[in-house]
Amino acid sequence: MDKLKNVIDRDEIIKFFPQILSALSHTADSKFVFISNIKTGYSYWSPEAIEYFGLSSGSGYKIEKEWIEHIAEDEQQIFIDSIQELFRGEIDDHDLIYRARNRKGHYVTCTCKGKLIRDEEGNPAFFAGIIINHEKEFVIDHVTGLYSRNALFDAMRGLIINHKPFYLLATGIRQFSEINLNYGYAFGNKVLKAMAEYALTLRNGSFIYRCDGAKTITLLLADKHPPKRIVERYDFLRTYYENFLEVDGMRIPIEICGGLIYIDGQDNLDVNTIYNSAMQVIQESKLNAISKLNIVDNTMLLGNARQMTILNEIRKSVIDDCEGFFLCYQPIVDAKTERVSGMEALIRWKNDEFGVVPPAAFITWLEQDNLFFKLGNWIIEQAITDTIPILKEHPDFVVNINLAYPQLQRSNFKLVFKQIVERRNFPAHNIKLELTERCKLLNINKLRKDMNFFKKEGMYIALDDFGTGYSAMNLISELPVDQIKVDRSFIEDIQTDYVKQSLLRSITYCARDLGKDVCVEGIETAEMGDYLRANFPVSYFQGFYYARPMPIDEFTAWMNKWEARLNNEDNHKE
Repeated sequence: MDKLKNVIDRDEIIKFFPQILSALSHTADSKFVFISNIKTGYSYWSPEAIEYFGLSSGSGYKIEKEWIEHIAEDEQQIFIDSIQELFRGEIDDHDLIYRARNRKGHYVTCTCKGKLIRDEEGNPAFFAGIIINHEKEFVIDHVTGLYSRNALFDAMRGLIINHKPFYLLATGIRQFSEINLNYGYAFGNKVLKAMAEYALTLRNGSFIYRCDGAKTITLLLADKHPPKRIVERYDFLRTYYENFLEVDGMRIPIEICGGLIYIDGQDNLDVNTIYNSAMQVIQESKLNAISKLNIVDNTMLLGNARQMTILNEIRKSVIDDCEGFFLCYQPIVDAKTERVSGMEALIRWKNDEFGVVPPAAFITWLEQDNLFFKLGNWIIEQAITDTIPILKEHPDFVVNINLAYPQLQRSNFKLVFKQIVERRNFPAHNIKLELTERCKLLNINKLRKDMNFFKKEGMYIALDDFGTGYSAMNLISELPVDQIKVDRSFIEDIQTDYVKQSLLRSITYCARDLGKDVCVEGIETAEMGDYLRANFPVSYFQGFYYARPMPIDEFTAWMNKWEARLNNEDNHKE
């Protein structure tokens, strides 16, 4: 501090203070600097702010009052409440987005970011910060006129910094793709615009953001919006969209789904963690055909508050070069000989505080995040690295790698995958790609094109989870798959369930006639394997009867022991 005093002359700073503020605003494009003396009520704003917004003066005692009159009427009270909290010393940071009227009479979106400066006794003394003019920045969605996802993230960060609790009303549209398919994307955008316009009539001090695709999130301060009123708002939206929405003179019935998330403002959660959870709530509501609003909070979201903390840490781990992630492998055996033919790579995450976390606890959630692409690439490279030593003694050994929905959505995924394989000099024919459940939601033509690419590279394709969800017999003919994997739930009680026997018989014989292999998951007893082997044309088995998923060192030790046992049995037969 003493060195700083020698460099900066306080009297000179005071003398040229207006010019310094103006210089800061001039060099920060579309950002206007201000400072307010809380004790005296005197404020100074940069000349650029005065000029752009048409304020009467750049300094004085009534600038804040004049500024409030420039803020959109339905957002003034939120601004006033935040400023009063700060001036009372209850919070130290101000971060608020709102619309303000410029000198031309047009409302532009602004973000006010400021910091409370306290005196020696800890009392509020000054409030200094910047007003960001977003007129030329990407904070408004051009289709709907709603705030963008970037604006949502900024708003959540501001609330979390100040420990202010809030709700997120997350909504999506069921089967919106059918509207685009039947009427075109331009008409689909008109539908989104009409829906947004009605939602804005109900905002009542809330903020509405357009997120991915047809999803929106409404942010509501907890102390202003009780849950009962939010549920009523959702019901109003649902009723209007289903019965009264019109576009170009045509009534378009829209069915929405969604959930309500409560964030208490006390947890140091990353905004991406919160956002991903909101997207997952929408997805669960859509898949489970939930019509009522699905209400969750910190303690309910994805299980409990501990789970939210885990998800937060998992996301940080992906950013930190996938630190804490590791792969386990479950053997796949030949149904006739029970010789090990390959293994499936399965992701796990481990932390000193939380222990080992299975994929079911985080994969669906993490798929909502752009970071999943990074994790997916790590899985591919690690699985290939772990398999290389096995190929020295078992050249026909195959490693199964799961492909997730967000990976295939990336235009550069095929190229990145190919580069990883070539960099490791790994034989493509030793890779089998498993299409997971959500992959089947992709456009069938795009999915077929991507699978043909991998097939031409020499890789095999498997259709995973067959018998569940969106899996259907027509996918066997629609996609260039080499194998279908029958889900374990499909063969539970197979020895006594006549319906499942009939269905499995149809599936396996159809696959055989089409030249596809069948791998049955969920083999838990020798008797189950014997029954399937004797009654159905199946090629491979996978399940706990052989081994649970295990790290690569344990897998290779298990495989050597298993093969030695089979060799010993064969010798005794001779």
